[in-house]
Amino acid sequence: MTRSARTACWAGVASAAAVLSLRPLVVSSGWLVGALGVLLAVTGTGLLVRALLHRRGVAVVLQVLVLALALVVLFGGATTVLGVLPTAATAARFAQLLGDGVQVVQRYSVPAADLRGLRLLLVGGAGLLGLAVDVLAVTLRRPALAGVPLAAALAVAVCLAPGGSSALALVATAVPYLVLLATGRPDPRWPAPARRRRPAGSPAPHRPAGSRTGTTAGALAAGSLALALAVPAAVPGLDERPLTLDTGTGDTIAVINPILNLKASLGARSDATILTYTTDQEDPAPLRIVTADVFDGETWAPSTGADISRSQRVQDGLSDPPGLSPEVRAQAVELRTAISVRGLDQTYLPLPYPAVRVEIAGEWLYEEGTLNVVGDGETTRGREYVVQHLEVSPTEGQLRGAGQAPGDVLERYTALPDSLPQTVRDAALEVTAGASDDYERAAALQRYFRSGGGFTYSTTAPNDGGTDAVAAFLRDKSGFCVQFASAMAVMARSLGIPARVAIGFLPGEESAAGNWRISAQDAHAWPELYFEGVGWVRFEPTPATRTGQSPAYSVPSVQAAAPAASAAAPAASAPAAAAPSATTSTATAGAAAQAPTGPLTGWQRVAALPWGWIGGGLLVLLALLVPWTSATVLTRRRWTGAHDGPSSAEAAWADLEDRVGDLGVHWPPSATPRSCADLVEGAAELPAGAREQLTALRRAVEVARFGQGAGAPAAGAAGGGPARAGGTALLQRPAAAGTRGRRVVRAQVDEVVEALAARRSRPVRWRARWFPGAGVRAVLTWWERD
Repeated sequence: MTRSARTACWAGVASAAAVLSLRPLVVSSGWLVGALGVLLAVTGTGLLVRALLHRRGVAVVLQVLVLALALVVLFGGATTVLGVLPTAATAARFAQLLGDGVQVVQRYSVPAADLRGLRLLLVGGAGLLGLAVDVLAVTLRRPALAGVPLAAALAVAVCLAPGGSSALALVATAVPYLVLLATGRPDPRWPAPARRRRPAGSPAPHRPAGSRTGTTAGALAAGSLALALAVPAAVPGLDERPLTLDTGTGDTIAVINPILNLKASLGARSDATILTYTTDQEDPAPLRIVTADVFDGETWAPSTGADISRSQRVQDGLSDPPGLSPEVRAQAVELRTAISVRGLDQTYLPLPYPAVRVEIAGEWLYEEGTLNVVGDGETTRGREYVVQHLEVSPTEGQLRGAGQAPGDVLERYTALPDSLPQTVRDAALEVTAGASDDYERAAALQRYFRSGGGFTYSTTAPNDGGTDAVAAFLRDKSGFCVQFASAMAVMARSLGIPARVAIGFLPGEESAAGNWRISAQDAHAWPELYFEGVGWVRFEPTPATRTGQSPAYSVPSVQAAAPAASAAAPAASAPAAAAPSATTSTATAGAAAQAPTGPLTGWQRVAALPWGWIGGGLLVLLALLVPWTSATVLTRRRWTGAHDGPSSAEAAWADLEDRVGDLGVHWPPSATPRSCADLVEGAAELPAGAREQLTALRRAVEVARFGQGAGAPAAGAAGGGPARAGGTALLQRPAAAGTRGRRVVRAQVDEVVEALAARRSRPVRWRARWFPGAGVRAVLTWWERD
């Protein structure tokens, strides 16, 4: 293989690795089939055209045409002729798909639904990435510049993928790129860097044979890559470690910051399992870690009150939930949840709220006012515990009839910074205009964020920060759970309703009946509002595309209240009326992606297959078959070239050398045929027939190399018989070069090899058959050929 071809292959491998790093951005893996297929078509076209025509410019033109044709075939649909030729309608279809893809990017958080518009962007982007890397590394012979598009693809994964790009993705892309730098040939038309001239008369510096420049550069590259992976993991205080290797016992280690910054999202993290639990609750509520009740305009943080008494051990039972009356407490159902933490390192304990008792080892204490459970020198990592907790299901009447909150609760949980913009307070009054009590106001706020206000869930926060963050969210109507929870809590406080923000996890996904799995992607924040007699009540303003259904008690049974609130707040509801399609389409698309409504089509069944595992298995199988295939091709070419007696002898001897070498018998290139035959006979006690065939092969190759006298048997040696007949078949009969003659000679080699193999262990025989060394050497020789 030429150097140009090798460079193209490494460029294709690096591009494929960069494309695979984008896998966490999409729910399913179906798009990878088209993306890698288009990438292979672009790279293969360049290889083929350059090998046949030796025209790099023509190769680029044809690569562009192949990329366009592949996209037409994949996405043209019924607008094409025979599925290949585009028409005028094809351009309109592509414009529509591009618009749909851009909308998915703008409206969805990752992982996004695998919709056709987004698939076009991903598949087309993969093709353009492969084309750019190939052009830079091969056509322009500037392999260093090929790192720019590769770095851009990795940057997308780092910024958007849950948990960032993994260490494996970085290594898989960086290693072929480093090989690309080492093997790529620079274009001689580009000027080389100027070298500093040596003063006249000064002796030339001594340079040892075989410059160490390549070795030094390779060592620096490998060291830099290792440091990029290891150093961030060793630096304390880094919450996000998207490019580091985890040295812990779990799949991943997540740390949920109890201080909520309105510019930081909780959700863009790894999909690895960090917590599992079993429960007898039919519809589990979120697991709460901690509550944040101090708001300074930009962040929510837990209040720092008095020290917790060591007598408040959770094993002894927690105090009654704040604000919960005996009547409502008597109606609550006590449930049991068993939790196993795999990859969460937290000082606060994830629990259903409100917890009654926790069976856990170690010193864990609870706060009376919040029921937050914190470890006294303990962390959650690797913990297993059982929680007895209540399922409080208040009625609408109990919430509507809630009395005035105590003075200390009102003072603490309705405090707002003086710098809060007046627009936030005005918006709260407009949204809740017409509501007759705090329950209706809370329900109106929740409805405003979930459906009536035109909000969309996104991982991109508004650009404004500081005390204007909530106002900017209300204006831009796009954000993540932290902003939805914060905005509702702030607006509730402005209306005199005690509110705080809870931090924890959504229920996750049910793997079996009663068994649930939570990943770091399920990290979530929601507001809790206080109602005297019921206590702290969870509301869910984040749209259903993220959280599913809101709690049943948070939706009033009397639906007439909703139009009244909307009519009384024209400024707030007008944007919703002007743009209902955004929310509706997002919810509909998300629901369609989550649960199919009809029978799957053929393409959907194909896309649902685990293509990552299938492709990986096929690649492993092909890699294992390469040595055997290469050795088979080498043997056939060798015997096809045997056209007379001497060439047949050489072919037989070369075949014997390769095959006995796989069985552990090796000889140096300088060894004579006689000494080689002695090595074979000394390696194992061969039967008489095999020794005679080995002697015939040895004599034949000696005659082919040194003349007729060289093959004569030594004095006293057994002559005639099959051995002499074998030598005659090789040397004195031209028919030996034919098919029948070659078959006879190959049978002699087979007999010797089989006799030697019978005296070797089964693993050695298996390796010699399926992983022959001659095949490996042939592949390496072909790869290094220039």
